[in-house]
Amino acid sequence: MSKLLDIQGLRVHFDTLDGPVEALHSVSLSVKEGEIMGVVGESGCGKSVTSLVTIGLATCDIDEGRIAFEGEEMIHKVPEESERILSVLKYFSSFFTIGLILSLFWTFLEPIQGLQVSAVMFVAFSLCFVFTRVLDAPRRKHEKFMRSIRGNKISMIFQEPMTALNPLYTVEKQVSEVLRQHKRLDATDTHKVMKIFQAIISPVEILVNYFRNDWRGALPIIGTLLFILVTHQSNNADLLLGVLMNKPTLLLMTSIFVYLIFWNIFQGNITTSNAANPLHPEGVVALSINTYFVIASNWTNSRFAQIFVSWIVISIFLWIPFGVLITIILSVAILAIPPIQISSYFNLDSAHTRQVVNILKEVRIPNPEAVVKMHPHELSGGMRQRVMIAMMMACEPKLLIADEPTTALDVTIQAQILNLMKDLRDREGTAIMMITHDLGVIAETCDAVTVMYAGSVVETGSLEQVLGSPRMPYTIGLLHSIPKIKETGEERADLPIIPGQVPDPNEKFDGCRFHPRCPFADDLCRTKPPMMQEVSSGHFASCHHTDLTLDLEKAQEAFSAEEFLKSGVNVQ
Repeated sequence: MSKLLDIQGLRVHFDTLDGPVEALHSVSLSVKEGEIMGVVGESGCGKSVTSLVTIGLATCDIDEGRIAFEGEEMIHKVPEESERILSVLKYFSSFFTIGLILSLFWTFLEPIQGLQVSAVMFVAFSLCFVFTRVLDAPRRKHEKFMRSIRGNKISMIFQEPMTALNPLYTVEKQVSEVLRQHKRLDATDTHKVMKIFQAIISPVEILVNYFRNDWRGALPIIGTLLFILVTHQSNNADLLLGVLMNKPTLLLMTSIFVYLIFWNIFQGNITTSNAANPLHPEGVVALSINTYFVIASNWTNSRFAQIFVSWIVISIFLWIPFGVLITIILSVAILAIPPIQISSYFNLDSAHTRQVVNILKEVRIPNPEAVVKMHPHELSGGMRQRVMIAMMMACEPKLLIADEPTTALDVTIQAQILNLMKDLRDREGTAIMMITHDLGVIAETCDAVTVMYAGSVVETGSLEQVLGSPRMPYTIGLLHSIPKIKETGEERADLPIIPGQVPDPNEKFDGCRFHPRCPFADDLCRTKPPMMQEVSSGHFASCHHTDLTLDLEKAQEAFSAEEFLKSGVNVQ
C-alpha cells in the first residue's frame, strides 16, 4: 500500500510569554491507504498538535519538516525576505490609511491642499495594497487549497463533540453545511421558481400553522387586536382608555368574570349539571361574592405579569391614534416579512434533507428523521459523536483523523463507535489516524501503531510488533501499566505505573527525553539523543539499548524493581 499521509521531521513551537516552547521534536510518521494507524502516548505528548498541524488548524509556528498528502505539500513556508517585505508593506499601509483619514478632515479647512494630500495618500495606500496582494498570493492560494482538502479529502473527529458542534444549529444544518461547502449536495427537488413562490407565501403559512397548532393561544391575541381596531373605528378609544386609567380594578374584575364564564366553556370544561363547579356557568352565577373574590385573587396572582403587560400594551394601543397605529403595524410587517421570506428561500430542500438522513443512517443513528431537527444539546454523548462522524464522513474522505473519539463515553457506546469506524474503513476504504491514550482501543482497531513521548515519535511498527514485542522502554512501561486481573490465590498488588512525569516542554535535554524515567538509562542516554533504528522489518524504535528489551517480561519487571522505584525518579 502506498503512503496516503507522510509526515517527516516535523518541528513546531508555540510563542508564549516565557518564550518559544517547542511542542514537536522532529516527528515522522505515515498512514497508508486503507490503514488504521494508532497514535498513542500520555497526555501532552503531542498527538493532538500533530493532527491539528496536519490539517492546518494549529496556532503554532512550523520550524521545519514536511507533510505530504497524496504527494501534495500541506505546509506553506513564506520566505524570510518576503516576510520582511510584507511586514514593511503592512506598516506603511497602516500609516497611509491614517494619513488618508486625517487628510479628509483637512479638506474641511483647506479644500485644495486637503484633496491633494488625500489623493497622494490614496495612491500610496493602493500601491501598498497591490504589492501586498501580489507577494501574499502564494499563501492565499495554499489556504484555498487547504480549505478544499479539509472536510473533503481529510476529515477530523475532535475530542469533545459538544464543543465542536455549533449549539445554535440543528444537526441537519451542520451536516448539510459540510456538503454545501464542498459542493456535494444532491440536485434539488423543487424548481427555483416554485421555491421563490413558496418563500413569498411563507409568512402567511407561518400564521396559518400557528393558528392551527395553537389556536387557543392565538385567539386571545387576535381578538384583542380586533377589539382595539373596532374601538378606534367607533371613536370609543378615549372612553375606554379613561376606564383603564381610572378604574382598572373594575375592568379587571369584569375581565375575570367573562373569563370564568366564556373561556372555560370554550375550552370544553362543561360537565353535566354541575352547579358546584366554580368554572361552570351555573356555578359562577351561584357563587357567593367572597368565593368569587377568592377565585379572582388566585387567578390574578398566578397571571399578574401577563395582566400587567397586557394592561400596558392595550393602553398604549388605545392612546396611539388610529392612523399612526396602522402605520406602525405596516412598518413592522414590511421589516419582518422580507427576512422571513429570505430565510424560507434558503431552507434545505427536501432532497438535501433526505441526503442528510441517509448519512445519519450510515452511522447507525436510530430515528434519523427526528434527529436531523434536533440541536446538539438534545443528544446524548454517543449520539453527538455519531453526528460528528456523520459530518466527517459526509464527503467520503480518504483520511479520517479521530482524536480520542471514545473519550468520556461509556463502554457500550465506545464499542459501537469503534465498530462503526472499522465498518466505515471496510466499506469506504477510508484510512484512519486513531489518536488515543487507550491501548485497549489501539489493540481493538488498529493495523499499525506509532508511540509518541514528549513531542517525539519513539516507536512505530505493526500492531503485532509494537504491542507484541515492544523495544522502546516507554512502550514497555505503557504496557506494564495496564491493570491485570488477579488470579485465584494471588495477593492484590499495587497498580503498576511509569514513575515520574512527562517533562516540561521548556526543559532542554542533551540526551534521551525519557531517560529520567527509564530503568535502563546510563550516561550515554543522558548525553546523546537516540536515533530511530530498525529493530526488525518495518519496526523502528528510538533507544540506545534495544538489546535489553528483547525479553519483554524481564523488561517489565525492571519498571517494578524496588531499587528503581527508590532511585528518586522525578521529572517535573
